Amino acid sequence: MGRTINIQTTITFENIMNSKSRVVHNIGGTRSSKSYSALQYCIVKAMESPHNITIVRKTIPSLKRTVMKDLKDILTHLELWHDNDFNITDRIWTYNNSSIQFISTDDAEKLRGIKSSILYIDEASEIDEEAYFQLAIRTSGKIILTYNPTISPVHWLRKMEDCDRYITTYKDNPFLPADMVKAIEELEFKSPKKWLIYGKGEYAPNDASIFQFDLTDKLEGELIGYGMDFGYSQDPSCLVALYKQGDTLTIQELLYERGLITNDIITKLRGFGINREEIWCDSAEPRLIEEIYRGGFNAKPVKKGADSINFGIQVLQNYKLLIYSKSQNLINEMYSYQWATDKYGYQLDKPDGGLDHAIDAARYCAMMKLTKQNQNKGVYAISVR
Repeated sequence: MGRTINIQTTITFENIMNSKSRVVHNIGGTRSSKSYSALQYCIVKAMESPHNITIVRKTIPSLKRTVMKDLKDILTHLELWHDNDFNITDRIWTYNNSSIQFISTDDAEKLRGIKSSILYIDEASEIDEEAYFQLAIRTSGKIILTYNPTISPVHWLRKMEDCDRYITTYKDNPFLPADMVKAIEELEFKSPKKWLIYGKGEYAPNDASIFQFDLTDKLEGELIGYGMDFGYSQDPSCLVALYKQGDTLTIQELLYERGLITNDIITKLRGFGINREEIWCDSAEPRLIEEIYRGGFNAKPVKKGADSINFGIQVLQNYKLLIYSKSQNLINEMYSYQWATDKYGYQLDKPDGGLDHAIDAARYCAMMKLTKQNQNKGVYAISVR
């Protein structure tokens, strides 16, 4: 005879369980139990009846640090963890006729081979809409999304319809230690913006963003050139245009698309009406650059020196940045682009890469067109009396 297991849950677990919508958004501040509760839901469903459940984050290391660790903690507490039930290589936990598999969006081909009855995406704001689409169309049942409210106003998550949205805060987690509650509540006075996001669970600009920028509906100033970053199956190929007016730089996203071969890119460039203006490209793809050049465009490889990423960031930070309002993917990148941190939470001197394809394209053009060394190239200065 089986034993009865009592699982301590929060309102987030009840929200997911009671939602009648196929897609459930769990938006919340820090320590609101949104991720932990979503994982509890997946475990319960796996134990109640046969399910193929897929749990997703952007990278394998982030999976191991968070939901995979939490899975073992929850099952250990319930006295249900057995090492033989978890396949470390494939990252699959099995229980009777159910399975919970952990995957990252780094493997684009694997996304197309996944079939799930339940899908849970932790930190959904880290992945792009195409990855979500590939996972969603292969999921027959409920889709659970958890994330912090630091996404841009035009992010695909905020535009999604036909879903339930639940906002929770640390106050919805009765199991939170008193000292942690105190630390969160101190944010109200120490950092009002962080208090909005992590304390109250409200949408607000990302305080940790590398770039400060505004949106504009106008393209004003001189076109100084284009920047291009290449991708294919996993990452998009991106093209941006840069306009300079005084100390203001306006960036426009023109292309952000996966699966493009050289001829596709050339066709796109012709459609944008680009003639002999300079297109500064990722130098890691010399063959692709040469093919675009032979297609009639002034494509050039960017010159990357030591620490070129930070240098390019500094060049862009020298200007007041405006992002053209229809540049949805670029806006999403600009909101989420922030400095990386170590395991203790201390900021590192490098950006947290991943969602930075259009930003890289902008860096390439800025480095080659907006530094004094490159602006003065081809000019010999002589003093006369």
